[in-house]
Amino acid sequence: MAPERLTEADALRYHSQQRPDHPAIVFRDRVTTYRELDSSSNRIANGLCALSVPRGGRVAILAKNSSDFFELLFGILKAGMTVLPLNWRLAVPEITAILCDAAVEALIVEDTFAPVVPQLRASCPTLAHVIVTGAPLPATGDVGLHLGPWRAAHSAVDPLTPVSPEDIMIQFYTSGTTGDPKGVQISHRSSSAMRRMEVESAEDWMQWSADDVAIVALPNFHLSGTSWALQWLARGATCVVQEQVDPGAFLQAIPRYRVTQLFAVPTVIDLMLASPALPTLDLSSLRVIYYGGAPMSPALLTRALAAFRCSFVQIYGMTENNGTICYLTPADHLQGDTRLLASCGRPLPSIDLRILDAGGHEKQPGDVGEICIRSPSLMSGYWRREALTQSSFHGRHFRTGDAGYRNERGYLFLVDRLKDMIVSGGENIYPAELERVLFQHPVIADVAVVGVPDPRWGEAVTAVVVRKTADLDADEVIRCVKSRLAAYKAPKRVVFVDALPRNANGKVLKRVLRDRLTTSS
Repeated sequence: MAPERLTEADALRYHSQQRPDHPAIVFRDRVTTYRELDSSSNRIANGLCALSVPRGGRVAILAKNSSDFFELLFGILKAGMTVLPLNWRLAVPEITAILCDAAVEALIVEDTFAPVVPQLRASCPTLAHVIVTGAPLPATGDVGLHLGPWRAAHSAVDPLTPVSPEDIMIQFYTSGTTGDPKGVQISHRSSSAMRRMEVESAEDWMQWSADDVAIVALPNFHLSGTSWALQWLARGATCVVQEQVDPGAFLQAIPRYRVTQLFAVPTVIDLMLASPALPTLDLSSLRVIYYGGAPMSPALLTRALAAFRCSFVQIYGMTENNGTICYLTPADHLQGDTRLLASCGRPLPSIDLRILDAGGHEKQPGDVGEICIRSPSLMSGYWRREALTQSSFHGRHFRTGDAGYRNERGYLFLVDRLKDMIVSGGENIYPAELERVLFQHPVIADVAVVGVPDPRWGEAVTAVVVRKTADLDADEVIRCVKSRLAAYKAPKRVVFVDALPRNANGKVLKRVLRDRLTTSS
């Protein structure tokens, strides 16, 4: 890894000198070396400075994963500006709202999405510059500059724009699954702190190096996509970038590029295991599979360990902390304690994690409360939402919004999102508890539990189930829960669907489910 540095761009500068010809990015079989990534990002930085975008100005990127994205990201950072990745799955009014909220001055847009540019320009008064990536567009009006010739027209000499630790490196907008999206500001200080904590952990599986090859497929508009790539680029490793999460493409990439590191949600791992190509592939290069978003069931883990023959690490983190909070180590996965597999593990060094009640008082081991953290990598606050930022803290501890508890050994057990908690008949019910039980049913492929307004119960516990065979009925689903949990927690209603709505990170959109079920009831 590069010596202590102020910004992620400093790591790129270091590796471009130490290993200039080492592959940094592989995208569609095109290799971008560290020297090329450094030079190209210098040109972009100089181009942005020539456009007179001010230091600290927000530069938005509306594009799918590609090598261009990382050239742009480093170019924006070298210009002393802030990267704002946009969720390309949003509707035009949603994108417009974010552009206006962030007062974006420059937009870099993939040619696929260029047709919406006139609408965005008309609705966002601060948007002064548009740069289009991909193939040159036909002359159909003033869409914007084209990345290729615009980038080539500027100097490859590093502008060395001064940057301070508290300058905002990147601004992510949360998915909005529980409300309106809000801008999470991640500073250069936060990024450096996260890289430092990774090193301080001193875990064998976290001793990443330039020899590592990681698949980068989670969307760049989420922290889990961009930060996953930055942690490898900080070490001079190689990122195999894929446009989107595709279990089949994951499997083909492992032997082709000798992939050593992979991140996936448990449902994607399950799909990889179901691939008929799996037994024919050489997966011996794979060292670690990281997963998050949900615990992995003991049955799935057993199958995965046998098939991949590598280490598994569960990650619990959040955008507001710029990534990881807790991790469940490979050794934890091999202890044979199925109860421990439901844990998120223990916190990274330097993170003070506490379970607090509504008044900010610490709970005893085993008692459920809100997970709160004090961390050097915390965000600088929500963009232009000072009141919301202040209300997100108990003293100096950030309120994650997650409910959980710690056992006597300090392991964290996530119970559920506080906002997802169901109050039914005066009882607090955590959907994740039911989901863990139902995921163990052999005929249930996928499941989400939500509360739906009900005149009798206040909220009716509703299980939304994707089944593997049609012979599974609602009574069997309810019996499954009652066999493991208190009867009052059992679903009052079971709905069968073909698929659950998920965001690009694989998380179930429970607000969408609640809205659908409320409308249909």
